[in-house]
Amino acid sequence: MAKVEKHIFEENAKGHHPEKGTEGGACLTGHMARHANFRGKCSCNYRYQALEQAKSHSKIKERLHSYNKKLMGLHIEYVNGIPTLGEWKESGIFFPQKYSTKIPVPQLGDWDVGGPKREIKRDSLTTKASLNNTNTQTIKIGHNFTQETWPYWNNAHHLIPKGTFASLIVDEEHGPLLEKGLLKAKYNINHKINMLLLPQDKEVAKILDMPRHIQFKVGDDSEIVASAFNHPVYNAMVKDDLKKIIKEYAEIVKEKKCEAADFELDKTKLEQLSADLLNLALSWSDGMSLDSHAKNFRKRNKL
Repeated sequence: MAKVEKHIFEENAKGHHPEKGTEGGACLTGHMARHANFRGKCSCNYRYQALEQAKSHSKIKERLHSYNKKLMGLHIEYVNGIPTLGEWKESGIFFPQKYSTKIPVPQLGDWDVGGPKREIKRDSLTTKASLNNTNTQTIKIGHNFTQETWPYWNNAHHLIPKGTFASLIVDEEHGPLLEKGLLKAKYNINHKINMLLLPQDKEVAKILDMPRHIQFKVGDDSEIVASAFNHPVYNAMVKDDLKKIIKEYAEIVKEKKCEAADFELDKTKLEQLSADLLNLALSWSDGMSLDSHAKNFRKRNKL
């Protein structure tokens, strides 16, 4: 099947329905994530949705702002700055681009949602060829989390992973009808209730007492394979419950396939799973990756 950007099955193109703002969209794939300078305020934009969720969800905001209570200790522990997981690639490119090996210890409000309250200048590494020059970047007032490295390396995490979700639909015999029923119900995999801003740097995650998004290349859990762009153990954990929901939908679709144009599926089960996964993620701490926590969760629950 050819790769498509706006839907899982080509015949359902018209069912994809982006809206301005966070509400009213119908979308089953992640295809829009740029929010620099507050652009892309669209229901399909998952970075925008994740930021709006952080603004409105008290528990998320409380966790992201928790560093403010620790500032005195942070200055003592990180005298020369907070180390990041940014690294030089063999090609001579720094990853992620325009980041640094260390970031300044935050002052009050520097990492806040809706912050910073002042312009922050810091190193901006791109290529080794440019190291002879002083490269700096300015984080603009109020622009935190509009980019993946402001105020620190962060990711907009899908609580129900979009790839796992799509693969389960594709595997079903009546997958196109299942997708059509979810689009008609205006289910949006990118809606803010399925999104959570997570730090990627280990030290930042420890400071915030949050899990970090991706295992990346840090060997702090010998049982987890490093991954730069995915969290396969977390995906497998979610798949256990998600598969049951998709199977229930598939049975409904099987019964109603002759009325395919006239029915919609109940999206509340998926939204409830997102809420449950959010509570679970917020119960995890200590800077370990989602995969590490998911591994332990599956062991405890014998999954």
